[in-house]
Amino acid sequence: MDAFFNYVSTHPIAAIILGALVLLVAYFIVKKLLKLALIVGLILVGVGGYYYYKAPEEFSKNLKSTVGEVKDHAEKAVERGKSILEKGKDLVEDLDEKVKEGKKIVGK
Repeated sequence: MDAFFNYVSTHPIAAIILGALVLLVAYFIVKKLLKLALIVGLILVGVGGYYYYKAPEEFSKNLKSTVGEVKDHAEKAVERGKSILEKGKDLVEDLDEKVKEGKKIVGK
């Protein structure tokens, strides 16, 4: 890896070509993600329009209840994520302590 960085730093043309390739790849990835986001948005608008067309008087009530349900589920998911993160931190701390004990034992 060091040889690669040394080569790129000593040959500026290679660095320019590498930078152009990286930008080109990033452009295509962003382009694909933007298309995907637009398609998903259009599908959501279409589904919403269909449900509004079927029952316009119940649409706002259904929309509010659905938004409330999504909010509740998102809050639960965030809480679960926080608890998993805390468990992970505890595991890392325990592992760090075990590594230190192992180093002491090996060092003796």
